Amino acid sequence: MQFNKTVPFCFFIFMLLGNVVFWSFSHKVKSSWANVPPVPSQEKASLLAFGDDELAYRYYATMLQNLGNTGGRVEPLKEYDYNALTQWFFLADHLNARSNAVPMLAATYFGAVDDNDKVRDILDYLAVVGARADGEKWRWLGHAVFLAKHKLQDNEKALELAYKLAANKSPDLADWARQMPAFILQEEGQSELAYKIMLNLLVSNVDRMHPNEINYMRDYICNTLLTELTHVDPPEFCGKIEL
Repeated sequence: MQFNKTVPFCFFIFMLLGNVVFWSFSHKVKSSWANVPPVPSQEKASLLAFGDDELAYRYYATMLQNLGNTGGRVEPLKEYDYNALTQWFFLADHLNARSNAVPMLAATYFGAVDDNDKVRDILDYLAVVGARADGEKWRWLGHAVFLAKHKLQDNEKALELAYKLAANKSPDLADWARQMPAFILQEEGQSELAYKIMLNLLVSNVDRMHPNEINYMRDYICNTLLTELTHVDPPEFCGKIEL
């Protein structure tokens, strides 16, 4: 039986022409980004992973990391819906409150957006997760203070967050975190209040602090704060600073 080559050749030509026609109508069509997807309820969020909250957390954390990377394009952060984005952060926090993956993503990646209103949404989230006393969650509150002060230039908000940071009950809270309100107050011209905070911290914690930290605080009190408070009698240690 002789093989007829005409049929496959015609089929090939037909498919080739069909591909050319399809390309001519579709080569300018690109996928569109629908922005941040709606946030599901906590029950539906777990359902995706068959009730495994940890698996759901990892899935959503990966999704958040890759949002905006659609069709070979990368959307700028200023185009994101930060209100919906923050709701995703809180959903992830419900699924796993111990992990630092999503807080880090929120603070260091999404917190870099050049839009003050969007940054404030991030601060609301960081203020919640950073207020916890377990582990070193307080570091996210410290990052929130940094964003408020240096990115938003909002000393009032920075001071509010700094007080929350200093009040954190974590046994691992760093000394600089306790001192944060004093630094902001001093820059606002409230050196006397900053002096009282620093002096109280030094007197109350001198037995457990590293000598380098003690010397730094003494220097800050004597050579920065007291130079602005001429009516205040310096403490005795201001005459014997060892740096």
